[in-house]
Formats: sequence, C-alpha cells, structure tokens
Amino acid sequence: MLKFEFPATSKTLSDESPSVPISKLKPQTHGQVLCYPGKDLGTFSQRSKQLKEMGVKDIIFEGSSKVGNLGVIGKGCVSVVLKATLKGSDDIIALKCRRVDANRPTMKRDFELQKLANSFGVGPKAISATDDFFAMEFVDSIKIGKWLEKLKTRSSKKFLRKLIRDSLTQCFLLDQHGLDHGELSNPTKHILIRRDESRNLLPKVVIIDYESAGIGRKVSNLTSVASFFFLGGWQTDKIKRILAIPKGKAKMIALLKKYKKRPSPESFKKLMAYVRC
Repeated sequence: MLKFEFPATSKTLSDESPSVPISKLKPQTHGQVLCYPGKDLGTFSQRSKQLKEMGVKDIIFEGSSKVGNLGVIGKGCVSVVLKATLKGSDDIIALKCRRVDANRPTMKRDFELQKLANSFGVGPKAISATDDFFAMEFVDSIKIGKWLEKLKTRSSKKFLRKLIRDSLTQCFLLDQHGLDHGELSNPTKHILIRRDESRNLLPKVVIIDYESAGIGRKVSNLTSVASFFFLGGWQTDKIKRILAIPKGKAKMIALLKKYKKRPSPESFKKLMAYVRC
C-alpha cells in the first residue's frame, strides 16, 4: 500500500528546486531512487530511456521522504513517488517509479484503472505510463485524516459538510462504474483535500492510489468511507456533533445495508439526507 503526502510547494518549478535534467541523471547518484531499492546499471539505462520516451524533462528530488540523501514524495511497496516536469511545461507532475522488487511487472494497469476513474471525474489526471513509470497530475493537498485531527469547532461545519458530500459523491461514482478502490476502509491517506493556487484549502477532494483497485468485483467504496465518517473511530463523534447528526448507529447501519443491497441514486440520496450533506 502506497502511503505518501504531498509537501507544501508551488505547482510550478522555482530556481531553488533540486531538479536534475534527464540528460544529467547519473546511476551512481540517482540510481538509488530510479532503481530503488538497488542500483542496477542495466535497469538504470532502460529506465532513463523510458523517461525520455515519456517526455520527462526534469526530475525534482524533493519531498518529505528520503532515499539516501535525495528527497522523494513517498515510498511504498510498489513504487517511489517523485516530482517531475515534462517538456514544454514548468508545471510539476507526480511520477511513480516502479520498485525493482515490486510484485507486478508494469505500471500500465494502475494507469488504465486511474484513467477509467478520470473518465467520470475521479482521481488525479493520469498522463502516461510505461512499464516502470506512471506520470499523473500533481495535487497540492493535505490528507483528510490530518485535517480531521485538527477539526474542533462548528466554525468548520459548512466546509465539513461540503467535504463529506464530495467524498461520498466520488465514492458513489466509483461504485456506479464498478471500480472498487480496494483501500478505502481506512481513507485517511487515500483521500486528499485540494488546495487552490494560494494554498488555501478547498472543500474538494481527490481520491488517490489505485494500485489495489479492480473491476468485476463487489464494490465497497461508499460503504467503506461512510463507515469511516459515521460508524467508528476517533473522528465519528466529532463529525456527528458538528453536523448535528443523531447519536447511535442503528439508522446509519440500516441505510448502508439498503445501499449495499441496491446502490442506486435513490439509496444514495437517502443516506446523504440523513447525514445532512
């Protein structure tokens, strides 16, 4: 499971950014990241070629995680996530680099599933992919779990209501299109709250990380996230108090059972009405 957080940053490249042009990448220095967790020179050459074919201009070695002394956005069991730019633009993108020891041979499946989510307005925009790389939209954001930890007063009631509405609506869209995310039972790190150009938080979310996603299986996106918000954990009492939702679980469980049995627009609307979103 990939766990990462986008650091505070501008969405365009600045002169101070630790960026390296593709032509200047060195196996001895940058191979520890591009060929993580090794430095196989043959692999490095192949991967450098893929980056050129994708039109990657620069790799930006900055982020809250480290591989050696190089910064990255994050590390997971499948990939290392980097910031990069493409030819013809200074806009920063997110670039997943497949780990050499990953349990899958290509990043193309993840790309196709995220592209499917994009087709109905969910997920970061998928740009391109090769066997070893997956380029996508960079989302300046904060994890929803971190935001909820700091939520204390009813002054955020309007924002919270919109945030939950957007989260559950996107989950409903995933359900309606038969795409099961696979990791939303704990959405704290998979749902991000977007920021605007001035880095102010928006009541809009983006659902990331489709590595465990699948189609053709029973979907549980909305039920998973609604259960997280309203049926248990440290955040539930806080959310119910702020939104003035009645205490107790029976009504919510009944609504989720009806939705699970028949995930229709009607059952979705009833659930949203009950949680006042």
